[in-house]
Amino acid sequence: MSTSISASSPSTAPPAVVGRGSNFWQFTNHGGFDMTHPASPLSPPVYPRVTLKTTNSPVTIAPAKTAMVIIDMQNFFLSSAFGRSRGEGHEAEVTLLRIGIPAARRAGIQIIWLTWGITEAGLKTLPPTIWRIFGWEITDDGAFNVDDDGPDAVPGQMVVRSERKSDGGIGSPLGKVKLDNGTVVDAGRMLIAGQWNTALHEPLQDAYQEGLGATVPDVRFNKERLSGLWGSDSDMEAFLRKQSITTLLFTGVNTDQCVLATLQDASTKGYDTVLLKDGCGTTSPEYARQMVDFNCQKSWGFVSSCVALADGVDHIVTG
Repeated sequence: MSTSISASSPSTAPPAVVGRGSNFWQFTNHGGFDMTHPASPLSPPVYPRVTLKTTNSPVTIAPAKTAMVIIDMQNFFLSSAFGRSRGEGHEAEVTLLRIGIPAARRAGIQIIWLTWGITEAGLKTLPPTIWRIFGWEITDDGAFNVDDDGPDAVPGQMVVRSERKSDGGIGSPLGKVKLDNGTVVDAGRMLIAGQWNTALHEPLQDAYQEGLGATVPDVRFNKERLSGLWGSDSDMEAFLRKQSITTLLFTGVNTDQCVLATLQDASTKGYDTVLLKDGCGTTSPEYARQMVDFNCQKSWGFVSSCVALADGVDHIVTG
């Protein structure tokens, strides 16, 4: 709901207040959405503040109340040791390392690393949908062309395809793998916390280690569902509440799966959500990414970029 507050100057249109109670934005035609969350609409402006260009209206955030969430950029999904060929996830990794993470650090924005890391107790409560994601595979004898699900596919009639139980699955040993430098490591059990396959991809692991000494130290959390904010008592959500973080910048893989699932839950829980498109990647068809972009800017929040974040930080307003 939008309402207006009174202004002392009759020549300046008052901002529209979007929302009620303590969780609200303010909007002006020239400035877009102010998501800095002052105590009340009549409170002084919050500083420092950073404005990001988005695919529609600009948004202004308070770095002290903002976190960049980097999702699932771990060895299991990115390492060539598992045969992962270079793709969008690796391009997003480069963008984060060169642009997104440095910009967040300069502004004092909290960086959160969120990855799969299932506990032994968690294995007992995983729903069938999660077991199926990582334990079944498409057979090659179904009535479909494998190209129908490629990156250039277009949406159409659902394709009927057969499935079969694959070898292994969540919790199964992945065996030893050879790294690019020739080192052989035990990859550990699939998606179980504390294993090599659930560790951050090496370039990002280095960034995380560096971030532990940052002015605002990096933090890392495990998740046991596609969303890192499912339920009501996750460690990550408890951290967000404790730090009074209200705005989340989303990056990682896959855009239309775990990134989207976490973003949707965040939006439902009342957080401001911004998808940094160039910091995300997916192996899904293009139309899946288009769906995410369309709905993020329309229903769940905003779509921006690491480049826009860096530009905003370059022009940070400190008061």
